[in-house]
Amino acid sequence: MVEEEVRKVVASGRSSIAITIPKKWVSALGGIEAGSYVLLRFMGDHIAVIPLGRSIRSSGVSNVIEVDRDSPDYVLRKLITQYLRGGIDEVRVRFKGFVGIKGEVKGGLVRERISGGVEVIEEGSDYLVFRFVTPIPEVPIKRLLNRMALTVLGMLKDSLDMMRGLSTRPEDIIDRDNEVDRLYLLIERLVMMGITDQSVLSKLGASSSRELVNALMVSKSIERAGDHAWRIAQIIGEAGQMCCRLSGLPIVDDIIELGLNSTDILRESVMAFINGDVEDAWRSWIGGWP
Repeated sequence: MVEEEVRKVVASGRSSIAITIPKKWVSALGGIEAGSYVLLRFMGDHIAVIPLGRSIRSSGVSNVIEVDRDSPDYVLRKLITQYLRGGIDEVRVRFKGFVGIKGEVKGGLVRERISGGVEVIEEGSDYLVFRFVTPIPEVPIKRLLNRMALTVLGMLKDSLDMMRGLSTRPEDIIDRDNEVDRLYLLIERLVMMGITDQSVLSKLGASSSRELVNALMVSKSIERAGDHAWRIAQIIGEAGQMCCRLSGLPIVDDIIELGLNSTDILRESVMAFINGDVEDAWRSWIGGWP
């Protein structure tokens, strides 16, 4: 539940102002009392007040994942959750009674799904310690969106070519979908880092945390389009093995035309967002309707 209160700002000396904080909020946080120090963090469009002890403890924290099932994918999902928390750099995975999956997790499963670099920095008979290496790119985050979009547009085009009966392999489209997923996870991690650290915003080419959130929403839509392209290729491949070539069906030409229109709308919409062109975005939306 979000609580709000309006407080009056008062002068405090010649160069500062002061504001009081509700006592019940301070009690709920813990670690703040008269004489305590707090960290003030400028976030672009708001200011965060963080108990200093908490900020020190959270820096470089090493989280622990306790494996309780025989599933490498389960471990991967847990690691991705930690990866997306921008302040987490190291994670210890304790396999306990499930050491049989340790080799698969270490052998590349994580590196295949997480972009930006993952290293095993420590290993024991029943545990691994991973470090996430995510250098902040000196490129606008919209450039990463453009890379995602170009990859997905190519996937959609190749899926439609498969429907025409051309020789594109569904495996190639699936491989590219994995790259799209890695880019999406990287963008989400960078957005979380930018929201919590004002100094990251300029490196990502953003003027505010709100702009990063908008970019994240767009990246999610692009990622979903990639999933659809992968699913189309999978269905066409399965149909060819089970019964027939879809290219011979009368409805295929109509489906391809609809697919091309959808691809054009996606391309124009993403470029309108990247260029900050509201009018172009509006034309793209209206142009997609009959």
